[in-house]
Parts: sequence; structure tokens; C-alpha cells
Amino acid sequence: MENKVTMEITNERLEEAIREYTAERTPQRLQTLLNLMRPTRLFIPAMLKAPNQPAPCFLKTNTGEQFLAVYTSKGQIPKEPKSQAILSVPFPECNNIVVKPELKLSGMVINPFSDNLVLKAELIEKLHEADMKAAKMKQIQMTPAQFQAFVRRQVEFAALPKRLFAEGETFVNQICEEKESLISQIYAEHFKEAKLYPFTEQDYSIMALDIAEDLTLIRVDLPEKGLVAPLCYRVYITFNPLTKKAGYYTIEKSQERNVRILGEVSQDGSHVNHGEAPVEGAELQRIMDLARGEGAGLTS
Repeated sequence: MENKVTMEITNERLEEAIREYTAERTPQRLQTLLNLMRPTRLFIPAMLKAPNQPAPCFLKTNTGEQFLAVYTSKGQIPKEPKSQAILSVPFPECNNIVVKPELKLSGMVINPFSDNLVLKAELIEKLHEADMKAAKMKQIQMTPAQFQAFVRRQVEFAALPKRLFAEGETFVNQICEEKESLISQIYAEHFKEAKLYPFTEQDYSIMALDIAEDLTLIRVDLPEKGLVAPLCYRVYITFNPLTKKAGYYTIEKSQERNVRILGEVSQDGSHVNHGEAPVEGAELQRIMDLARGEGAGLTS
């Protein structure tokens, strides 16, 4: 936190937005107001615990609630009682003060002696969480290839099996009906933006087989583009229409050249390593054996 004001700060557009929102409290005007506040520096009166230790001043209501008082300009700050210091603080840093649990603040009040606009602690918490998430993502700095692998791993080892075990037969039937279109759509949704999604429906291949009355098996071949360990060459989805038991198996690229791993994602999300995958021609039989309980592996 900075405790020196190096230049005169005016926030005329922000003050106008505050008046507009106060006159008509619509979600759109609130969003406009918050967008203006995010890059803004605000003034906070403070008392000095020590020469270099300013403590922000809080306002207490008749009900005992305490709020952080912030001002859009020096002219908004009352002359009495006189503060020992006036801090110039970015809005996100103001949020950091409000969310400190030890302070037990009920929120923030902007220009309390004129506009008296209150931002409740619940809203401040959401703004703070969004800022923290954005800062964390900025630090990660993934390359396009790393991002692609990151998203694929989320889908192949979490999103697909989670949906299978949650929806069961409904999801199995949907895959059988919509095939490559559905799988491509699921991957695309996790890339968030269309321009970031590097695949098309033609990069996937779905083969659905009714092996027996107690076993439906779906082979899902995945894109080869950008395939790195431990992503999957393909996955197998199994379903027993009689017991409603589902299974999710993976043929994974390993760090060792020409070695593929046969894996499984259990209903609780844990990963099971069944060792080196058999040659492609023998995969189907091995998956059938596992689906019928005739195999074992190591949980990882």
C-alpha cells in the first residue's frame, strides 16, 4: 500500500457513473461502475500507528457494522476530523483490505458524506476472487501448445469420465447418436473461445459396438495433433445395460518411446494404471475383460 500522493487525482467519469447508478440501480449501470473502478485509485483517510505505518479509517454505523471509507477525490474528504494521512490506493487494493477476516468489515462505502454508495462485502469478495484468478492466470504464461495439452488433459481425465458416471446410459446413448459431433463439442467448450480450439469433427472417430446384452463398448479415437504424454490416443467407454455399470479406459502416450499405457479413470476420479497397453489389435479384448472385472491395476 502506498502512503504518499504524488499527483492530483480526479475521477470525474467515475463520480458521474456513481450518480447514474444511485439514480437507477440496474445491473448494467453497476457493471459500468465496477469497470470504471477497477483501474482507479481512491483516497483513504488514515491514522498513523508509527511514522511509516498508516492504518485506514473505518466508519461505524448505528448498528455496529464497520465499512472501509474511500473517496473519489480529496474534495470529497471532510476537513474534520482531520486525518493524519491520506492514502492513494488502487481499487483492487481497497478490496484486499475489506476481505481481511480479522477486520470483520461489512463492505466499502464510497464518498460517504455525499454519494454514500455502499458496496457490500459479498460483492467485494467476488471482485477480489476474480482479480486473484486473473493474476494467477497471468503468471502461468502458457504457450499455445501447453494450453492445448492442459485443456485436453482436463477433458480426457476429468470432464468425459465425470459426465459418463454422472449421466450413465443417457450419455452413452447420446454418444452413439451424435458421435464425433458431440465429442468435438465437449472439447470445444473447454477451450472457451472458438479461435483457441484447434480441432474439427474430422479429427475424431467414434465406433460404437453392442458386444453383448451385458456390454456396450464405444471406442473414441482422439486427435493426433499436439499429442504429448500423458494425453490419450483414444479412450474406451463401456456400459452394462443390465447393471448400469459404466467404465472409462484410456490408451495413453508415455514418456518412453513406442510405449503406450492402458489406464482407467474410476468413478471417484482416481486414475488406475493397468500397465503397458497391448497391441492395437488386442486392445478390444483387454478392455472387455476389464469391464467384466477380469483385470487389475495400480491406482495412481
